[in-house]
Formats: sequence, structure tokens, C-alpha cells
Amino acid sequence: MVIEWEGGHRSSYSGERLRWACPCAECRGEAGAPGRLARLKNLEPTELRVQNVVLVGQYALQIAFDSGHSTGLYTFTMLRTMCDCTECQARRSAS
Repeated sequence: MVIEWEGGHRSSYSGERLRWACPCAECRGEAGAPGRLARLKNLEPTELRVQNVVLVGQYALQIAFDSGHSTGLYTFTMLRTMCDCTECQARRSAS
């Protein structure tokens, strides 16, 4: 998935990276209990393929994967922070 941000910056995200970063309670955990992703080392290929992306308000994307998982809301702030391009890595290292 590629996002072109205001100002022209482009960020690219693999389905695998997005899936492992899923912010939903099932994946991250809640009430002090670890989430599903904390207990796994590997995910099936269907869990890593993006099937659909839906805009949620003006603040997030809801990403659905081939496995049916679609409960994570990826805020634009989160996605921008996840950008792994050379420019963003350099900016994070400088701060």
C-alpha cells in the first residue's frame, strides 16, 4: 500500500508490516492481557495480504486482510510514524 501525504511525501507499506502492526485489542491485547500477535512468530499468508482499505472519518484507515481480520484502525499519525523510508529514518535518528 502506498500513501502520498500532503507535501508530496510517499510512504510504502507491505501487507506483512501492516498486519504485524495491527493496533486492535485482539492483536495488541487489553486489560493487561497480551494480544494474539505477542503469542505468534509467524502468520499465514492470508493474514498478510491486504484485501480492502476503507477510510474511517478523516483520521484513519480500516484495513481488511484476506483472512477476514479487519478490526484495526490505522490512524494517519500511526501510519506516518511507521514510514520506513530513508528520509524518515534519518529524521527519527536525528531526534
